[in-house]
Amino acid sequence: MELKSRRFLSKKDVKNIIREMGEIFGEDVAQRLIKKKDNVEIAEIDKKTQIVLVNGKARFIKREGLIFPLVAALYELSNEEDLRTWKRRVVVDAGAVPFVLGGADVMAPGITDADEEIKEGDFVFVVEEDFGRPLAIGIALMDGKEMVEKKKGKAVKNIHHAKDKIWELTV
Repeated sequence: MELKSRRFLSKKDVKNIIREMGEIFGEDVAQRLIKKKDNVEIAEIDKKTQIVLVNGKARFIKREGLIFPLVAALYELSNEEDLRTWKRRVVVDAGAVPFVLGGADVMAPGITDADEEIKEGDFVFVVEEDFGRPLAIGIALMDGKEMVEKKKGKAVKNIHHAKDKIWELTV
């Protein structure tokens, strides 16, 4: 897998990404991920998936019209921020970590905390409970409150995780 057909984004497109990130995480977090003056490119991986590069570094994944930070970008921020307090987070126990890193979907029994504002179908990111390090990006299969309360079932569909092909391509 490789990055194909790179092109620079217009200032309008960059503002749209900042707006989308602001809606998901809040304006202050969005400003840490991307700024209006940054050089922003988009590169295709396949027909459905693109990577957004900010100042030459892979920062976001764009898939079927949705955009979300890459695990690698969140990992860098986790050195300075506690991602366990962010919006759209799903926190898992240590027992779930190797499965999530292996690409498994996140099961409700392994979840110790989740943003209660998460709605089914939202993009979410998965972090481990001890240090708040990001493990994966996924799609919520249930609401945040349900994730914590339910004792069985899939809670998050894993679409990108640390150590996967996208991680290897972008790190």
